[in-house]
Formats: sequence, C-alpha cells, structure tokens
Amino acid sequence: MEPRHEAVIRMIEIIEGLDSPDTGFISVTAVVGSVLRRVLSAEKTALQAAISLAQQTQLEQMRRQLSNMIETLGDMLPQQVSLEKVDAKEEASWWFALSEATHVLEESIDQLSILVKQQEKGSPIRDVIAQTQRLLRDHYNILFEQARSYLDG
Repeated sequence: MEPRHEAVIRMIEIIEGLDSPDTGFISVTAVVGSVLRRVLSAEKTALQAAISLAQQTQLEQMRRQLSNMIETLGDMLPQQVSLEKVDAKEEASWWFALSEATHVLEESIDQLSILVKQQEKGSPIRDVIAQTQRLLRDHYNILFEQARSYLDG
C-alpha cells in the first residue's frame, strides 16, 4: 500500500478531532466533496487516455489520493448525501484529456479559494478546504509538468 498524501493525512486528523460537526461544516464538506468528484472524473478520463505506463502509474496514484480524500469527507456526511461513484468521460486524445483535467483543477482551486475566504480563520472547515487545495495544487503541478515534458519532447 502506498503512503497517503500529507493533505489526506491532515484532513483525517482534522475530522477525527471534531466532536460533532455542525450543519455549516457538513454543508461546506458536501461542496468540497462535489468539487473533488469533478476533479476525480477529469483525472479518470486522463488516466484512461494516458499514452505511457509512467502516466498511467502517476494518474492512478493521484486517483487513489482523491478517492481517499472523498471517502474521508464522505464519512462526515449524512447517509443521504453520497460522494461515491465517479464516472470518467470518454476521450481518445490524451492531450485533450490532460488539458481538460488541468483546466478542471485550475477552476476547482479557484472555487475553493473563494470558499476558504468565507470561513472563520482557524476553523476546522477552513483547514479542510486548505488541505483540499494543497492536494489539488500538487495534482495540477504534476499534470502541468507532464504537459510541459510532452511539449519539450
């Protein structure tokens, strides 16, 4: 089993440290989970279109990290709110799938930036959002580097 990303570990610590999440925390968690599901779908599409074993391996690791984070958030939500089952879109071109995943990551990081500013400083939910952003930035940087490497030949 591969080690978990530091952001996922920190998120688990935050959530385990909560006595009882309030409705505000649950609502924001649902929004963050929805953002993560969108990213996961884009990354799964890129994984399916990957043109090398190295890309597949990297994207599979990223997929597992997102899945871990989604599962962690899902544990906080009432049963009627589900973060399970994320489908990938069909895309034959690795370049377009990579471009789309990078774009989705960029948008998601921006969305979470707006959301984090609305939270009280030092609050657990602000920290959860910050950890989510941290993971997404890491994923963005990895995909951006793959694209740059591809263009450089």
